[in-house]
Amino acid sequence: MEDRRCPNCNALVSADAEWCGQCFSSLRVATIPEPPTAAVPVVARPRGTEERGPGERAEPAKLTWPCPTCGSQNDIALDLCSVCGTSFGQLLKEERAAPTISPRDAFLWSLTFPGVGHAKAGRAPDGIARGTLFVLSFGLALVIVLSGVSSPPVFGVVVLLLGSAVVLYLGSAAEAYRIAGGGSPFVSSRALLWATVALIMLTVALLAVSVVSVNSR
Repeated sequence: MEDRRCPNCNALVSADAEWCGQCFSSLRVATIPEPPTAAVPVVARPRGTEERGPGERAEPAKLTWPCPTCGSQNDIALDLCSVCGTSFGQLLKEERAAPTISPRDAFLWSLTFPGVGHAKAGRAPDGIARGTLFVLSFGLALVIVLSGVSSPPVFGVVVLLLGSAVVLYLGSAAEAYRIAGGGSPFVSSRALLWATVALIMLTVALLAVSVVSVNSR
């Protein structure tokens, strides 16, 4: 083995010495620190975008267009709304600014007749739907009362129709007040359409029961 010497004064030193006994120079070997390893950022993937296999493809989103009358979504291949029959071309027309009316005036107009307040607030289709249902409910109740038929099922039909007319009358006024203030309707035209169909079917069923009970006597 070669003798270990101090690099400063060339004096002999032991193999495990850390300091030179002659010039007191440090015998420690300077170590070069290794450069820190750069951390690789981990990008979090949003939910629903996990990696797919080589043979899998993301399904394309289905294209639809909203009906400007009833609000239902229709396939882009359809030219007419599948619910109310409104043309797709209605979406291409320029939107007219809604008439400016105060909520109080819309409420008072709706009290004159259900639907008038909606029309004044720029929602004429909604007003027509509510006015039609009111005329149907109140008109059927009036016809049954004037016909003179009196039986428990008929009385139930009259109460149902008059109750529907009153609820529609007051609800339309409150809804017109809300629409004029910038809010949305309580009930959509589509839901009102189904409510009309249900009311007609229930009325016909109750009348049929009344006729059967009268003929059996």
